[in-house]
Amino acid sequence: MESLYGPSLDGTRLAPDRYFALWAQDFDAFGSAAATDLSIEVPSCPGWTMRDLVSHLVGVYRHKSATLESGKAPGDRESGGWGDLDPDRDPIDELRQAYDDMRGRLSGLSPDAPAATFWPPEQTAGFWMRRMAQETAVHRWDADAAAHGEAKAQPIDEDLALDGVDELLGWLAWEWDDRDALAGAHGQTVVVSSGTHAWTVRLHPTAIVVEGGVTTDDPDAWITGDASDVLLDLWGRTASGVTIAGDADVVSMMRARLDASTS
Repeated sequence: MESLYGPSLDGTRLAPDRYFALWAQDFDAFGSAAATDLSIEVPSCPGWTMRDLVSHLVGVYRHKSATLESGKAPGDRESGGWGDLDPDRDPIDELRQAYDDMRGRLSGLSPDAPAATFWPPEQTAGFWMRRMAQETAVHRWDADAAAHGEAKAQPIDEDLALDGVDELLGWLAWEWDDRDALAGAHGQTVVVSSGTHAWTVRLHPTAIVVEGGVTTDDPDAWITGDASDVLLDLWGRTASGVTIAGDADVVSMMRARLDASTS
């Protein structure tokens, strides 16, 4: 489905100004949560401390800024990794600088301006407006949950979360060959839904088809719940507000492809 602002499976795409506003809101909240203690562990990102989470987001912003500047995905940095932090600087200040640079580059572009991305069907600046808001929102939740506990972590904005589900499920359309065939797949369906939005996922050995809405009368499995919880669940986070029913093996197959598509 082509929405007003870009491709969308179920019409969830937001206006650029809305992405920028939510991105700023989540960025500020991320910084506040991260600043509480950079040494604490982040349970939703096993093996990471809060400092590692900050470094990751710094690296994402720097790398995407370089992508927009060069018009192609850059290789390794000559001095260190993209997320390397200066031991003589406040990591939160470095994060703010990386954010300001990326945001400044994007804010001067229209959503349909050409831009190199990792998703072949959409080579536009609008892709990055969506992606940066989504990336920051999930990691804001990670930081919030680490600093205050998962029960007190603020949910992701509903409209942004719905769009995040739409974006993530869309990546299931990545092509792969027989060497990575999905054993046991033969057309089973999973319906993912929240509120008035739904997506139907059809599993095949070397392809997955995702359609907006409920397009089957008899799905093999269902994943449903509040938008924020559904998005967090699909990204592998703990989400108490999600109901999963039907064939667990079918859900596991879908999750395996999600992991492969986002690794």
